[in-house]
Amino acid sequence: MSAQIYVLLPVHNRRAVTASFVDSLKAQTFSNYHLVLIDDGSTDGTAEMVRESIPTATVLRGKGDWWWAGSLQRGLDWLEQENVPDDAIVLFTNDDVEFGPDYLERAAALMKGKQRTLVLSRTRDPLTGAIDETGVTADLRRLTFTISKSSESINCLPTRGLFAHWSDVKKIGGFHPTLLPHYLSDYEYTIRAHKRGMRCETSSELVITSNEKTTGYREIKEASMKSALAKLFSKKASGNPVYWTSFVILTVPPPWIIPGLMRVWVGGARAFARSRMQRSPNSR
Repeated sequence: MSAQIYVLLPVHNRRAVTASFVDSLKAQTFSNYHLVLIDDGSTDGTAEMVRESIPTATVLRGKGDWWWAGSLQRGLDWLEQENVPDDAIVLFTNDDVEFGPDYLERAAALMKGKQRTLVLSRTRDPLTGAIDETGVTADLRRLTFTISKSSESINCLPTRGLFAHWSDVKKIGGFHPTLLPHYLSDYEYTIRAHKRGMRCETSSELVITSNEKTTGYREIKEASMKSALAKLFSKKASGNPVYWTSFVILTVPPPWIIPGLMRVWVGGARAFARSRMQRSPNSR
């Protein structure tokens, strides 16, 4: 019998999106899975909908302050408390993806020979049908992240459809919900895994369709200085220099830490300066 797959699914107030994910899960030809829904403070009935649809699911309830890393950490804590077997498979995933009925069956077969390996699903664009996500090459000296040109150059992965054995997850350790509550938490986690001898790869056998809509703050265009600063230092800001500082300290080799911190804070200052230059004339 194949090892059981534990699906760690953080959600927050996206009932319709989560329902679509659940539909994909219920259609699986592989039935030896257990859904761990990590509901970080939803008020739209998401948890109740999932309980009704999949009565066997475990639901962990938060108050809205776990964010991505905190939610996944609660999932890992639950797995540890349940003493799941080492050969169990953990799937880290977002709820805004869909997949075919043989997705988990393919994953179970593939992971049988993948010890000390993290395997990322490839993503199909719903509009073009193109399949991408061939892994990430993180240049920690320059703080750049590029699509890997070869499987050997992959040293970083997102947690969007990511599979790993529980024995390997325990060796990697937990997330850092305080230092990296949201953005960069998955990159830090998988870079750490790679540093500890884990192989990072993707597989054409595992395909998900993304329904992702860009979330978070990637531009600062607020009129007032107070609003611009609040946005820059928000947990939703992908360029928040505080969390980038945490990322640098946690991942970058010592000789490159100071230059890395300079890149982070100079970049943050430039983003803030651009927001001042682009502010509305009516706000002056």
